[in-house]
Amino acid sequence: MKKLLFVFGFAAISGLGFGQDQICPGATIEISAEGMSFSPDAAIVNVGWTVGWVNYGGNHDVNGITNSLTQLPFDNPEEFYLPTVEVDTVPVCLGTHTFTIPGVYYYDCTTYGHAQAGMVGSITIHLPGCMNSLACNYDDAATEDNESCLFIGDACDDGDETTQDDVIQEDCGCAGSPASIVGELDDISVLIFPNPVASNLTITLSSTSTLQVFNSIGKLVEETGPVSSWVFNVSDWKKGFYTVKTHEGKTHTFIVE
Repeated sequence: MKKLLFVFGFAAISGLGFGQDQICPGATIEISAEGMSFSPDAAIVNVGWTVGWVNYGGNHDVNGITNSLTQLPFDNPEEFYLPTVEVDTVPVCLGTHTFTIPGVYYYDCTTYGHAQAGMVGSITIHLPGCMNSLACNYDDAATEDNESCLFIGDACDDGDETTQDDVIQEDCGCAGSPASIVGELDDISVLIFPNPVASNLTITLSSTSTLQVFNSIGKLVEETGPVSSWVFNVSDWKKGFYTVKTHEGKTHTFIVE
């Protein structure tokens, strides 16, 4: 019986427990290609994970460049492709790809009309981190809040019993260690909600700023003059990750679903 290694959500890589049944060396998860489908056909993983595709039977490739149905580019955050491999009975690793850029990636199988028969898939890449712009360790590149935010007065998590020296100081650093500041507290704070969004998106600012919105490939899709609050509709936008940029050059992300 074939073994499919796939983890939903954000489990620690060390907990996956790969054994001798793993077919793609170095893969964090494996996706099967067999018949006229990928399984699972929709995966959610973290930045830095390596995905491996295993051919369990047939003649398949993994095409993340041009949509075989529309002949238009997938417009993935980055292109990826694994060449065609034909398999009779013994499963073979088609190859692996390590995803380093957050976003939604689409792909299909180009051989013998397989995509037309439904052999398509998607992978959503998240970057866990602190998404509260008021926190000392705010990460404006994060796409999934992992509840790691630290604020002035919080204790540093060093694994030991908390002492007075462990309390975060006014510079947002732990006593006796360098300050770790991703965003200055006096920068413009940006709140984006709801996130993910399907229709109306609201952006509120602590002070006035111009705003620009870019899609996952860096194309400007919307902008406004100086505002402290901005509401716009994204119901007809392509699903995926978008970046909001303030006049200071600070960036914040949201997801259209």
